[in-house]
Amino acid sequence: MNSNIRTTMTAVLLTIPAVGLGYPNGPPIQVVNGGPYCASCHSTLQERTIRELPEKKIAETLAKNKHYQAIEEGLKAYKKLEPDIRKALLKDVQAIDNNTHVTIDVPEKVTAGETFKVTVHTQGGGGPVIGVMLLDSDLRYQASPPQTVGWAIAVPPKVTGPDGKAQTKWIDKRYDGLTKNINFVTVYDVKSDPRKGVYPEAKVIYTLKAPMKKGEYPLAAAMLFGTEKASPVGYTKEVFGKLPVGGFGAASGRIIFTDLQTIAVD
Repeated sequence: MNSNIRTTMTAVLLTIPAVGLGYPNGPPIQVVNGGPYCASCHSTLQERTIRELPEKKIAETLAKNKHYQAIEEGLKAYKKLEPDIRKALLKDVQAIDNNTHVTIDVPEKVTAGETFKVTVHTQGGGGPVIGVMLLDSDLRYQASPPQTVGWAIAVPPKVTGPDGKAQTKWIDKRYDGLTKNINFVTVYDVKSDPRKGVYPEAKVIYTLKAPMKKGEYPLAAAMLFGTEKASPVGYTKEVFGKLPVGGFGAASGRIIFTDLQTIAVD
């Protein structure tokens, strides 16, 4: 390639702003340890989870400003919707947000090197999937997998879907020969219905091995979910599944965290 052409193409690419695109039906091939920072287009419900950001950036990241406002004012993709449709969509989205929760059950104390279980409980999420990950912090842009601080994931996480049955679909996607002891899973068959007040529950059980060094170690969990597709007016056509009416680049996705836990290792 001519060097002048290469230079020009590079300059053009560098001037194109990065756009965070979501996965409305879950990440298709990224079966790997995950971090919450990867969901760059998702908006935030919990201000405490972005407390390290500048004040202006915090405001821009919150769902009420990043997502609700666009629906209310008919901005971007929402401008094609009639006011009454936007009002109904916003009501449904807020219902999903208000009824989606994630909690974590951990022991207060374990012995050094002990193997023990941690259970993450979820409720809601727009569906058709949600994401769950175990982390070392409750900071959205600075949390890492729990292995970073010394926890080891001893076996593949065990997922129980909304129907109460075990799910292995996500972990089974992991390539042959690679460990399946990862901190992130996709939970399938989530079908919330804000019009009927239906918000299904699921859980993920992680088996951890404690560090050998005594001390106090942090642990938290995060849940990633969509909102719009649970509304009858919140999606458009089928593109590998339903497409949120706000589009791939909208802020209709969410990420929420449990409270940060501290476990004593003796």
